[in-house]
Amino acid sequence: MNNIKVFENDLPDIDLSEEKRISLDCEALGLVLGRDPLTLIQLGLESKKFFIIKLNRKNYIAPNLVKILTNPNSEFIMHYARQDLLWLRYHLKVSPKNIFCTKIASKIARTASSSHGYKDLVKEICGKDISKKEQQSDWGNPDLSEKQINYAAQDTEHLFEIRKKLLHMLTRENRKDLFIKSMKVVPILVDMEIAGFKLNVFEH
Repeated sequence: MNNIKVFENDLPDIDLSEEKRISLDCEALGLVLGRDPLTLIQLGLESKKFFIIKLNRKNYIAPNLVKILTNPNSEFIMHYARQDLLWLRYHLKVSPKNIFCTKIASKIARTASSSHGYKDLVKEICGKDISKKEQQSDWGNPDLSEKQINYAAQDTEHLFEIRKKLLHMLTRENRKDLFIKSMKVVPILVDMEIAGFKLNVFEH
């Protein structure tokens, strides 16, 4: 892929404040908060420019990145936003306000399907086959391979098209309002997990 830039610790001082939508994904060394470190954050633009930030795991100080993530005028598109927001809140102490989760959108819009993974959506909505082979590779390696870099960018590349088509489906099926309400719930679920509560607190 072209137009991929990799940065150490933080983004340079670039102005993304006029970007209406930014795709976002995270890579970590596992899924257990507090045990497994967050290593990368990937940002994608509709103009097909991609930024990969290799975080400083000693302190997670990234003021330029945090400034972008706190811009209320940008919508951040994520697949399984709850996990990404959990990493961002725990490590960078930041909580993007305007979010769009393609996984939740798919579950609300595509109730005839049980396939809501990113690879599934890329295939069914975008008509493309992608490989997830690098998903469990060593994201803590300071020398990322070209395959890893391309994979990381790829995880944000198709989110714009997926968002657009799912939003059309949500509107067509009169489920858009329900989806918008669900986006307000996700940050609350993140707060509960950070506080140590499991989501089974809602069970009988």
